[in-house]
Amino acid sequence: MPRRLAALALLLLPALAQAQLNLNPADQNNNRGGPLRNLNAPGAKAQSKIKLDEALRNFNAEDQATRLEGVQQLGQTDDEAKAVGYLLQAANDSDMAIRLKAIDVLGGMRAKDAVGPLVQQLFMRGTETTTKQHILVALGKIGDQRATKPILDFLARDGDRGLRGNAIFALGDIGDQDALGPLNRIAGESTDPTLRSLAQTAVHKINNRPGPEVVPSALAAERYRRGEGGGPTGQTP
Repeated sequence: MPRRLAALALLLLPALAQAQLNLNPADQNNNRGGPLRNLNAPGAKAQSKIKLDEALRNFNAEDQATRLEGVQQLGQTDDEAKAVGYLLQAANDSDMAIRLKAIDVLGGMRAKDAVGPLVQQLFMRGTETTTKQHILVALGKIGDQRATKPILDFLARDGDRGLRGNAIFALGDIGDQDALGPLNRIAGESTDPTLRSLAQTAVHKINNRPGPEVVPSALAAERYRRGEGGGPTGQTP
């Protein structure tokens, strides 16, 4: 078991670390493909909203550090709908640090409008491995079940072991029951023990995902308040 856990860590750490990090501007000039430092930690939205104009002013600046700040601010603006459009533009930026940062911010925002464009980018021939890793992590964070089938298709056709691990992890985060069949097959049949372990974990997450909260209708709530058998079994509480 320790050996399996070590293999799992070796597989996931590069992808998840890159998806959580963002390049220091000084390092970007020397290593465009190096580890990236994430400025967008989960739940890091500012308490007070930032004006869209201010975020765009920084996003359109000349230097990379200010642009990265602008991308971060776009995830905290007072106009989220417009911000998502600019972030999708940044997700295709020629600068890798900007590109990965924008994808990370979209994931942190759980921007459902970004699912389609991110899926399209995932399958584009020119999208390099690091960007695909970030896209898969972002899709998992967004948690929209529309991404389930495309990720399953990606998982079926892509042979990169690390990307397959990212895809399996994302499916577990999304929690769609439709992914259980393929995941169970990987968990039971894959010759790769690390991918089997990831699939088993994803299956467990999906099976133990809390169901949607049932909000009673006004009538049911009123009957329950009056003690007229509004409980789930029709019994008076």
